[in-house]
Amino acid sequence: MQVSEFHKFLANPRLLNEASLPQFKELVQQYPAFQLGWVLLLKNLKLLESPEFDVYLAKGAFYITDRRKLYHFLMTEDALEEKEFESLANEYASVGAYQLDPEPESSESLSDLVKTLRRKAQPKPEATDGGDDDDMERGAAPEFVTETLAKIYLRQGMYKQAILAYEKLSLKYPEKNTYFAGQIEEVKKLIH
Repeated sequence: MQVSEFHKFLANPRLLNEASLPQFKELVQQYPAFQLGWVLLLKNLKLLESPEFDVYLAKGAFYITDRRKLYHFLMTEDALEEKEFESLANEYASVGAYQLDPEPESSESLSDLVKTLRRKAQPKPEATDGGDDDDMERGAAPEFVTETLAKIYLRQGMYKQAILAYEKLSLKYPEKNTYFAGQIEEVKKLIH
């Protein structure tokens, strides 16, 4: 698939059809972290009322960062306004590295574009005060904590981080305080 063809589908999702579906399936198989590929594949499946939609939605939800925008994009029948289109495209672009080009090079393949995005998205080493690394060495849980993260810590044998995560969750969700206290006790049993 060429970049210009990809832009065409993104600008006007109503052009998605049976012929475009295999291209997007191949795209997400080859580049599973490419969010725009997932977004257009899901839109394609939705427009075709494919029975595979739910299966691909479950897989794609793992890679798509803003599910509210995905939901809006999937549920709208009209073409997106230019502002919405640019916002969506740039939101789903790999760490903002992909900027819309109104007249992309027609010879540039989408795989070349994705490879370029990967290079641009590589984290740049930054001078830090060592705060984050020091926190992790001391066993501190990050600010953004979920029950899934606590379970991952537990499965990886990172018991101190799991306990800290459950403690933060207990504070964040007081209505589930008893449940999280039980989880903390289970983790402590594993330590001894």
